Amino acid sequence: MANKTLVERAAEKVGYGLAMAEDVAGTVKTAIGSVAETLKKSPAKKEAKKAVKRGAGTKRTKKARKKSAAKKAGPKKAAKKLPKKAAKKAAR
Repeated sequence: MANKTLVERAAEKVGYGLAMAEDVAGTVKTAIGSVAETLKKSPAKKEAKKAVKRGAGTKRTKKARKKSAAKKAGPKKAAKKLPKKAAKKAAR
C-alpha cells in the first residue's frame, strides 16, 4: 500500500465531510417537506380561513365596546336647581 501525501489525505477528509453534509441536507429537506405537507392538509388552517371570511369576533367586539362605554359613563346625577336669586347672579 502506497503512502498518501498530505494533500491526498486532506482531500479524502473533505470528501467525507461533503458527503455527510449532503446527507444532513437531504434529511432536513425531507423533514421540512413532510411538515409542509402536514400543514397543507391541516383542518385548522381551513377553519382559520373560514373565520377570516365570516369576520369572526366582530359581534363580540361590538358588544364589548358598548358595555365598556356604558361602564365608563356611569349613572348621571340630576342637576340641583339654584334659587332664583343665585340664578340671576350667575347669569350676570
